[in-house]
Amino acid sequence: MVDPDIVVDKLRHINEYTNDLKQMRGMSKTEYVEDVIVQRAVERTFMNLIQSCIDLAQHIRASEGLSPSGTSKKEIESLGSANIISSAVQEQMEEAVGFRNILAHRYGDVNHDVVYAVLHNDLHWFEQFQQEIAQWFQQRY
Repeated sequence: MVDPDIVVDKLRHINEYTNDLKQMRGMSKTEYVEDVIVQRAVERTFMNLIQSCIDLAQHIRASEGLSPSGTSKKEIESLGSANIISSAVQEQMEEAVGFRNILAHRYGDVNHDVVYAVLHNDLHWFEQFQQEIAQWFQQRY
């Protein structure tokens, strides 16, 4: 059975990290690319945000006895397969896991143009993930 405290805590973290990233928007791409401190703050916040999503997916998968664990992407996939999240959100969150891996493990150089684009164009996917999980949780518990 899902631990309500864990779900609420992870949803709160997802919300906080998303709001933090929204506050880091506003500078031009040129300013962003030239500001290493802001880049590091954005990248670390993205890593924390995406890891919180993975942790939440992992907890739900394990608690609900969904498909066996594997990679972080499999954790997200299990939520989609169980119709806890929509297929569109599942796809975007699986991409986010890959994005986190690039940021965390520095596979090649991080493309700051891509990070800037995700910051300005893709935060709504994290909000949608949060909303879908919260809706599932409220209906179920």
